[in-house]
Amino acid sequence: MKLNRYEEDVLSGRYGPVMKRCMEMLVAYGECYEAEKMVPISSVHIAGNYPVLMDEGVEWLEELAGSGAKVKVFTTKNPEMFDFEDALALGVPDRYIEKQRRIDSALRALGVTLFYSCHHYLLGNAPRFGDHIVWASSGSQVYVNSIIGARSNRDGDHIGLFAALTGVVPEWGLHITENRKGQVLVDLHNMDFNRLNRADCQALGWQLGKRVGERTPVLTGLPEDLDIEKIKGILYTITVTGAVGMVHLVGITPEAPTIEAAFGGMSIPSESIKITEDEVKKAYSEISSAKDEKVDLVIFGCPQCTIQDIGRVAELLEGRRLHPETELWICTSRWCKELSKRMGFFDIITSAGGKIVADVGAADGPHLYLRERGIRTIAINSARGSYYAHNLFGMHTWFGSIEECVNSAITGRWEGKR
Repeated sequence: MKLNRYEEDVLSGRYGPVMKRCMEMLVAYGECYEAEKMVPISSVHIAGNYPVLMDEGVEWLEELAGSGAKVKVFTTKNPEMFDFEDALALGVPDRYIEKQRRIDSALRALGVTLFYSCHHYLLGNAPRFGDHIVWASSGSQVYVNSIIGARSNRDGDHIGLFAALTGVVPEWGLHITENRKGQVLVDLHNMDFNRLNRADCQALGWQLGKRVGERTPVLTGLPEDLDIEKIKGILYTITVTGAVGMVHLVGITPEAPTIEAAFGGMSIPSESIKITEDEVKKAYSEISSAKDEKVDLVIFGCPQCTIQDIGRVAELLEGRRLHPETELWICTSRWCKELSKRMGFFDIITSAGGKIVADVGAADGPHLYLRERGIRTIAINSARGSYYAHNLFGMHTWFGSIEECVNSAITGRWEGKR
């Protein structure tokens, strides 16, 4: 790789052994993908919670923090395992509280801004079109490439921190204009998006991911006014079943005002992928893993719930009570939890027996200790969350809409599609 003077100085050890090691790892990473040089970055986002790092990762973070190193670009963090303010009430074991506090102390010492959110682009980590960034969350990574037009590969936490500390990352993959061109045409003109709800759009994304694999898809036939939550449903799910880092939504993606632009001047394929409504319906049974209709927990928030999501749940719960053997959690950011109190949603939801938990995501962290409490079958409005909860933590999952999940919390049994 061709390094500039600063990068050579870091690699030579002029900025200390930790920075030297970071640059060594970035160079090795770049050489794996035949990168020719580094590019400066404007932001980083990492996962950084215990189920991702485990004990060795915690020790590694503490070693970095103990060196005195500091991030050089704005760096934010994904959701926690639990809401620190309600950890005891949520029954979080002391050992997990202690480990997460160690992680947070190390990240704070490194200069990481502790957003505890996977909606970091809504909270202030908002890159511009064309910015080079390193985001270790595949959902927001595909979103930022496809909707904002910033440039990030699907990098992991280690690369994210090395890049944050040095301010650079190898230029390969989606950092290069040529690699951002569409590779396969997806024709969705047969889909009536007015009839598809957000869960249906996730089911659509589930099937698309399987069909496109690693190829960058170009989606045509989308309404110009397609709701952003339906867009997120497609994007956040296509990364689960497909190794996709960018999606061209014609007329929406900045680099795809037309089909021709999406393919970057290359010839448009004569054949296209089409998904039928029957395939969308079939996805529900693939996304869900549960057999037992009894639901122990209804959980929302992968990505974290917006204030609109919380308001909708409050509307559905007002004047009702949860089944005595079923819990309901809304996972959201700290600011949305506080805003829900201002809007009156918090009181409605807690009066019904539900909980709003801040700084938590529904996909992974909480399931580590929820299993210890005997929770096995969950209902969730996120295909992505269903996949991770089942495959990483062994939860039995039902996937469906917000409305189906709330009804299941009331009856204690799954009330949605099978």
